[in-house]
Amino acid sequence: MPLYDRLQAELVDARRRRDELTLNTLSLLKSEVVRSTKEAGAGGSIDDALVERVVRKEVKRRQDAIEAYRNGGREDAARREEAEMAILRGYLPAAMSDEQVEAEVRAVIAELKPDGPKAFGAVMKAATARLAGRADGAQVAAVARKLLAS
Repeated sequence: MPLYDRLQAELVDARRRRDELTLNTLSLLKSEVVRSTKEAGAGGSIDDALVERVVRKEVKRRQDAIEAYRNGGREDAARREEAEMAILRGYLPAAMSDEQVEAEVRAVIAELKPDGPKAFGAVMKAATARLAGRADGAQVAAVARKLLAS
């Protein structure tokens, strides 16, 4: 089932269950997806890649908000953002383990045969393209630095 269809079905289900948190989170996500189809270059169509991109952006917003709320001493608001983030993460593919990321970065390094730590940029460019949507950029960077240093 396409992600957008799943989103709409879960939105209806949340409305039936009167689950305010899920309803509000998914309504916002749906409106962001629709809005992003109208941006230049989107082509006006909704596919899984577009939905995933919007979900990642929303998860990042939640992470930033959680940090800001915690720094401001607003733990209740931070918990609400965490709950919303958990709902949104259900629309993302499972994250790769550190071992899987390391194996992929090793493969990129074997292909490029870089000259030590100075080739970090080239390795990161190839690795992030290869792991797009499956691994966090910070995780990939940490593994690349470790492997290039050794």
